[in-house]
Amino acid sequence: MAKKRTTKSAPPETLTDFIEEFARYFSGSTHLKCYRGQRDSSWPTVPGIFRPELKGLLEDEKAAVRKLISVQPHEFASDETMFEKLVRMQHFGLPTRLLDVSRNAMVALFFATDPGPRGKPTDGMVTAFAIPPQLEKYYDSDSASCIANLANMDFEEKVEIYRLIESLDGDISDKANITKFNNVEVIERLLQFIRAEKPYFQPIMDPLDLLVPYFVHPKMSNRRILAQSGAFILYGFIPPKKRFFPYVIQETPFVVSQAEKSSIREALDNIGINESTLFPEIDRAAARIKSSYTK
Repeated sequence: MAKKRTTKSAPPETLTDFIEEFARYFSGSTHLKCYRGQRDSSWPTVPGIFRPELKGLLEDEKAAVRKLISVQPHEFASDETMFEKLVRMQHFGLPTRLLDVSRNAMVALFFATDPGPRGKPTDGMVTAFAIPPQLEKYYDSDSASCIANLANMDFEEKVEIYRLIESLDGDISDKANITKFNNVEVIERLLQFIRAEKPYFQPIMDPLDLLVPYFVHPKMSNRRILAQSGAFILYGFIPPKKRFFPYVIQETPFVVSQAEKSSIREALDNIGINESTLFPEIDRAAARIKSSYTK
């Protein structure tokens, strides 16, 4: 008897193909789903500050944060937490420990169809993330405060914290390890920054919070975040030790062929997904109108 041949579905090429692929993916589990689009499929899906070419920024993260706040203090006057400050810094182009994502797969697909520099064509990619309920937080989360305030620590302090976590035996989240962890001087310093925004915060920080990336719902007070259905995955230390990880964010890639980028982006434009709707600032709208008259 002839062996049954299994057929592999063709990769998506049109907007309709991608909508069908995303619909199948979305129905796969009850986890919260979010998406990130990148014009180059070879880029790692990590926050900007963890990219190899920005190693110097990661090592000098504390100074970079303070420099930006010192020259533009009025921009940060309404921000109550370090997480909110990082969101604003990301908005203005400073790479942080936040990874931009969207709840809307079509928004991610728009970014994946970016043609990039002339003469350097690349396949794009949409990365879909399935978020376990334990890793879903909001802007006022204590866990988010613990991670975000790592940006207030200098490089040597962060190295010390990571080594301290590695030295903990067994379950790092058991009561004895949490007590030991919070009684170390470098952690007491981190706690000072957390208490500056949350005076009620008790010295019971779970070391695991500094290793696990969390999906964080931001305040929808930023026009761009609202337009892009934006959210963030907030990272502490990378890479985490797998033995510490009880649950993970699952990633699923969808490659966007360079040859199909133009037609897919045109189709997205036809349903209202374009630069002027995703970037509601007036300068972006003006630039798009100008480009429509440029031959």
